[in-house]
Amino acid sequence: MRLARPGILALAWAGFLAGAATGLVDGARAALLVGVDLRAALLSCLLAGSVDALLGLVAATALGALWRVAAWGRRTVPASWAMSVALAVGGAGAAAATVATFSSTLARRNRFLAGGVTALVMLGAVALATALAPALARLLSGRRRRPLDLAPIEPAALLLIPFVLMVGGAMVVMAAARGRLPSLAPATRQLVIQMAFVAASLPALVTATERLPLRLRFPGAALVAALAYGGATVGLLVARWSDNLRFLPWADVLCGVTIFVGAVGLAWWRAVSPAKPRRLRRAGLAVALVIAVGATLAASEAEPARKAMTRAGLVAPVLARARLAFDFDHDGYARLLGGGDCDDGDASIHPGVIDFPDDGVDEDCDGRDATASVFAPRPFAAVPDAVPRDLNLLLITVDTLRADHLGSYGYARPTSPNLDELARDGGFFVNGFAHAPSTRYSMPAIATARWPSAITWDESIWWPRIGPSMRTMAESLKAAGYVTGAFYSFDYFSPGDHRGFERGVDFYRADRASLHRAVNGPMESRGSSSREMADDAIAFFEAHRAEKFFLWVHFYDPHLSYEPHAEVPSFGSGRMDLYDGEIRFTDLHIGRVVARLRELGLWDRTAVVVTGDHGEGFGEHGVTEHGFHLYAAQTKVPLIVRVPGLPARRIAAPAGHVDIAPTLLNLARAPQEPRFLGRSLVPELTGQGAAPAPPLFQEVTSERGKKRALVSEAWHLIWNWTPENTTECFNLRGDPGERTDLWGRSGAEPCVQMKRELQGMVSALSVPPEVAARLRQSVFGPGAAVPALAQPIGARLGDRVAIVASNPVPATSRPGTVVELQLLFESLKPVAEGWRFFFHVIGPQGMFRNLDHVPVDGALPIEAWRKGQRILDKLEIALPPGMPPGDYQVIAGLYRGAERLPVVPASASDGNSAARLATLHVR
Repeated sequence: MRLARPGILALAWAGFLAGAATGLVDGARAALLVGVDLRAALLSCLLAGSVDALLGLVAATALGALWRVAAWGRRTVPASWAMSVALAVGGAGAAAATVATFSSTLARRNRFLAGGVTALVMLGAVALATALAPALARLLSGRRRRPLDLAPIEPAALLLIPFVLMVGGAMVVMAAARGRLPSLAPATRQLVIQMAFVAASLPALVTATERLPLRLRFPGAALVAALAYGGATVGLLVARWSDNLRFLPWADVLCGVTIFVGAVGLAWWRAVSPAKPRRLRRAGLAVALVIAVGATLAASEAEPARKAMTRAGLVAPVLARARLAFDFDHDGYARLLGGGDCDDGDASIHPGVIDFPDDGVDEDCDGRDATASVFAPRPFAAVPDAVPRDLNLLLITVDTLRADHLGSYGYARPTSPNLDELARDGGFFVNGFAHAPSTRYSMPAIATARWPSAITWDESIWWPRIGPSMRTMAESLKAAGYVTGAFYSFDYFSPGDHRGFERGVDFYRADRASLHRAVNGPMESRGSSSREMADDAIAFFEAHRAEKFFLWVHFYDPHLSYEPHAEVPSFGSGRMDLYDGEIRFTDLHIGRVVARLRELGLWDRTAVVVTGDHGEGFGEHGVTEHGFHLYAAQTKVPLIVRVPGLPARRIAAPAGHVDIAPTLLNLARAPQEPRFLGRSLVPELTGQGAAPAPPLFQEVTSERGKKRALVSEAWHLIWNWTPENTTECFNLRGDPGERTDLWGRSGAEPCVQMKRELQGMVSALSVPPEVAARLRQSVFGPGAAVPALAQPIGARLGDRVAIVASNPVPATSRPGTVVELQLLFESLKPVAEGWRFFFHVIGPQGMFRNLDHVPVDGALPIEAWRKGQRILDKLEIALPPGMPPGDYQVIAGLYRGAERLPVVPASASDGNSAARLATLHVR
C-alpha cells in the first residue's frame, strides 16, 4: 500500500508532539540523574518538553518545506546542461562547507570530535545539495514541462560530473584553504582535500543512482546512500576509535533520533487518518506554540531546571543558541532564558566582563561590585630544629592522578604501595585539591603559588605563558641557595615555548615528552616515560648529592590514553582498569626514586612532596574527561608532604597547589615571598595549632563557560557561573563521591554563606591587585577629577573615542633618552570587540616605530571602556642612540583589520585616519 504524503502542517504537528514526548521523558531522566526534588523534576520535564517540542516543530517544518521544494524539482526532467550546472553548484557548495568547517575546527584539541563535526556538516551539505539540485535545474531550464523519463540525463553522463568537479576542485579547495592547509601535516592536508572531493562528488553520485535500472527514486536513493555511508562510518568508528565514542554527545544524538523517528511516524499516521479541519489544526498549533514558548521562558529561569538540563539531550545547547536571539545589546549574554545579563541595554555589563573594583557598578552581574583586595597570606611558621638545615626538596607531580584511586585514600585496589608508605610516613592531607582541572592552569598555580586568575599571563601563544612579573618557586629557592632542577615529560613544558617554568632552574629538561606520541591532539597520547623520568631524577641525585638541591619531577603516564604495563599487575582491560594500571606503573618508578634516595644517604635530609596536577572523570556527573569541571573527580588530588624530623600526621584541613611553594620556602628557612598568595602548611605539618584553614578556591574558564568553587573541610560548593548560572553543593563528609547536590535543601545552610564568600572572592580576583592599582590611577568616571594635561588635542576617532589632551613634550629631544607622552582619552560610546589602538612614530626618510599596546599597561582593552569614562594612558618613547635628527610625528588611531576609524576634525588628522598627538624634534 502506498502511504499518503503528509503536508507541512501535519509534519509540524508531528514534530511538535514527538519533541514534547521526547523532552518529557528526557527531562525526567535528567532530573533523576541529577537528583532534584519533585518540584524541580516537574520544572525539568516542563523545560525539556517545551524546548524539544519547539525544536521538533522547527525541524519538521523545515524538513517539510525542503521536501516540497525537492518534490517540485523532480516533477519534470530539466535540460541536461541545467542539471549538470545545478549539481556542480551543489557539489561546490558542499565542498566549501566541508573545508570551512574543517578550518573552523582546527583549534579543537579533540580531533575526533572535530572530525565528527566536519563529517556531519559534509553529509548535511551533500543531502541539501542533492535535494535542491533538481529544483535549481528546473529554474534554469525555464518553463518547459516534460514527463519524467530517463533519456535526457543518462547515468553514464551524470557520473562524469564528479570527475569534472575533481579536475577544478583541487584548485578551488586549495585556494579556499590557502591560509590554513599549508601549515598542516601532509596526511591531514590530504584528508581534507579528499573530504572536499567526496563532498563535491556525492550529490552527482546520489542523483545518478536515481537513473540506474534499480529504479530507486528520491528519497530512496538518498536513503540507500545514507545507510551505506552511515553503516561504514559506524563500523570504522567501532573498529578504530571505540574508546573515543564516549566523547560523543550521546544524549543529544539519542534525543534527536527519537524526535526524528517519532515525527516521521506520527506524520504518516496522521496522513492516513481522518483529518480535522485545517483551520482548527492551525489554531491548535498556534496555541501550542505560544504555550511552549511561555513554558520555555518561565522554566528556564528556574535554576534547578537549568541544572538538570546539563544531563539532558539537546536542551542546553539549544538554549545557549536561543539566548543570542534575546541578546538585545549584543554582548553575548541575554537576560532571558537564564542568560544572567543583569542589564541587557548596556553591552559593557554582562557576566563575561571584568568587574572593575570599587567603581560602584556590578559589571559582571555576580550581585556585587568588585573590591580591590590585598591577599596577605599568614606569616611563615618556625621550623623545628629536628628538620635538617641543609634540607633537600623533591616535588613529584603526577599528571591526571585522582586521590580516590590511591590506597591511602581508601581505594580497594593495590594501585599505590609506595605512595601509601610515603603517606604513612609523612603529612597526609585528606583534603588536597587542585585549583583548576587541567595542566595548563594547575601547574602554573604550583609554580607561582597564585590562583590562575591572579596570574599575569602572556597570551601570545596557545596555552599562555606565565607573565614575566610572576615570581616562580624555582626563582625563590635558587635565591635561597638551592641548586634547582625541573624535569617534565609533556610538550607543554617545551623549553622553546618559554612558559615560565624554566625561570630560576639550573637544570631544565622536557625532552622525555618525545616518548609520548600525540593522538587526538594533546588530550591523548600513546607511550610511556615513567621509567625514564625516574632514571633522570636518580641521575640528578647522584650528580648533586653533595649540594642542597630542589628538584621538580613531573610523571605523565596516568594521562589518557591508558596502556597496560607488563611490569605491574593487571587490573583488567576496561578504561578504569587500565588507568589504575598506569597509576601502579608510575608508583613503581616513584618507589625507585625513593629507594635511591635511601641508598645515597639522602633520605634523612630530603623533604618529599607528592601531588597530582588534576583528576579524571569516569562518568561521574556524566563527565568522562578533565579540563572543564570542578567536581572532586577532576580536582581532588593526593597531597603528601614527608619532612624528615617531623612526625607522621593525618591532616583534615583543605590544602591546595598554591600552598606548596610557600611550604617549601618555609621549610628551607628562606624569606617569605610576598607575591606568593598561598599559605605555608608548616603549622599543620608540625601541629602548631594553626587557625582554621580558609576554604580553598577553585576555578576554570573554558569554551564551556566559567565555573568557580570553594572547598572547606566539610563542603564543596560549585558555582557554574556561565552559561548555566547554577550552584551545586556537596557534603564531603557524608557524600565524598558528590552524588547528591544539597543546594537549596534544608541542612545545607553553610552552602549559602560559602556562596557569598565565593562571590566576594571572585569579585576581588576579577582584577589582580597590581592591576587594580593601575586602574585607580588611570580610569575616571563621569564627573571625577582628572589630572590636568596642558596640551589640548581635541581629536575624535569616529564617534567612539575623543583624544582630549596630552602633556607637552620637550622642545628638543636627544638620542639615547626617553620621552614620556601622557594621553587623556574620553569614551564617547562603547566600542565593539575587534577594534584596537595603534600608536606609531613616523620620521624622516620613512623611519617608523610601532608602539602599539593595550591602554593602561595592558589592563584596559578598549572594548571594556564605558561611556563617559576618561582614561589616562602613557607612551614611553625610547629614542635610540644614533637616531637621525629631524621631526618625528607621534600618531594614534583605531583599527580593525584593514579598516580605520576616521579622525575629526581634519586639522587633527595626518590625512590617513590617524590623529596627530605630538611632534618630537630630535637634535
